Amino acid sequence: MAVIGEEEKCPHYSKIENITKAIDEADVIILTSPVYVVHATGAMKALLDHYGYRWMIHRPEESMFSKQGVCITTAAGAGMKSTLKDMADSFFSWGVAKQYKYGMAVAATGWDEISEKKKTAIDRKITKLAKKITKRVGKVKPGIATRMYFLMISKMQKKGWNEADMEYWKKKGWTEKKRPWKK
Repeated sequence: MAVIGEEEKCPHYSKIENITKAIDEADVIILTSPVYVVHATGAMKALLDHYGYRWMIHRPEESMFSKQGVCITTAAGAGMKSTLKDMADSFFSWGVAKQYKYGMAVAATGWDEISEKKKTAIDRKITKLAKKITKRVGKVKPGIATRMYFLMISKMQKKGWNEADMEYWKKKGWTEKKRPWKK
């Protein structure tokens, strides 16, 4: 039986290789998208779709379980909650240990149109968030929801349904007692 699911088969693999490397080497991953039709933009969605193979159900990258992720969006009006969820869902499925979300309704379509009062509020909140993130670099572990989901997938991968995924999990030792957040 041929092993299916190798990411190198993606026609865009070489185009996103540098992005993948940057994500893997980062302590903090920041995803940002303006609200577009009450969701993340098509460009953000396309980027995230390229990493579907890294979802926990498939072949998560071990380093994600010690990273922090930040989702940021702005909107002229509504749609921030669903836009943030679009990006945060990928963080959860990648196993990112700690997530933060920040959204601001700016009632504008460009930075120059935003009121000084809102710009000050954005600066204050982002500065506070940045300090919190900086203090936690290298010190985060996944929460209970991520750990429980991982354990459920671990049990499923013992029998598996996709040979590439099953081999990956077994090679990592994750179908037994080893966990990516324990060193």
